[in-house]
Amino acid sequence: MSAPAYFRASGDRLEPDERARGPWAPDMMHGRLLGGLAARALERELGGDGWRAARLTVDLFRPAAMEAVEIDVTPIRDGRKVRVADATLTVAGHTVGRVTGLFLAMGAEPPGRIWRPEHQPWPSPDDVPPADDGTGDKESEIWQFRTVTGGMGSAAQTRVWTNDTGQLVEGEDMTPLVRAAASGDIACPLANASDQGIHYINADYTLLLGRYPVGPWIGLETTEQVDADGIAIALATMWDEQGIFAMSSGASISRPPLEE
Repeated sequence: MSAPAYFRASGDRLEPDERARGPWAPDMMHGRLLGGLAARALERELGGDGWRAARLTVDLFRPAAMEAVEIDVTPIRDGRKVRVADATLTVAGHTVGRVTGLFLAMGAEPPGRIWRPEHQPWPSPDDVPPADDGTGDKESEIWQFRTVTGGMGSAAQTRVWTNDTGQLVEGEDMTPLVRAAASGDIACPLANASDQGIHYINADYTLLLGRYPVGPWIGLETTEQVDADGIAIALATMWDEQGIFAMSSGASISRPPLEE
């Protein structure tokens, strides 16, 4: 049986469960779930047979209170090969974010070989024990976290497996796109975490999808981080048990660290 959902639909509003709470403040919603909700709305508007999301750009304008979320989708382009729309997220009368979705028409694979870097395979998530070491990677009832290398507070390159065991919206299983969007947000915190805590909070993140993930587990491997003047940018590759399927990058701004 699935764990409880993060949200419950009430007409056009999505009411958060207490599990939707983020780590930064008691009355602050987790930003990754806003990305997931927007991906759900954009997939309903732009998806369908023969179409797949190639990019989601999530702009997080301000903290979202633990109140109902409303989403308004505005089509930007509806072409034969390209579809684009914006999803605006409103909470308590405030616009808290905007997510732009780029969906492309699928087609046949062209011939030829393309260079790609060689990557070492990861241990299966079933072979990695749940983290409970005080680093902030603790397993929860609804969001599983398995650290392969590094981890919050390690000041080392991080590889983690994540799995949302519950539903985003009550009565609906997460689609692969929604699952990826809800996990892409944590690329920046993982890359920006230092041996003295997380001092950066996301201003945005962009998910570039070569394909949709297969299975419930999503892995993130931090690959780059640059910071100056209280601003950080970060990049991570995203994995499933078949290999890399996407990349997530974003910009973050400094703020006091999370309290353990």
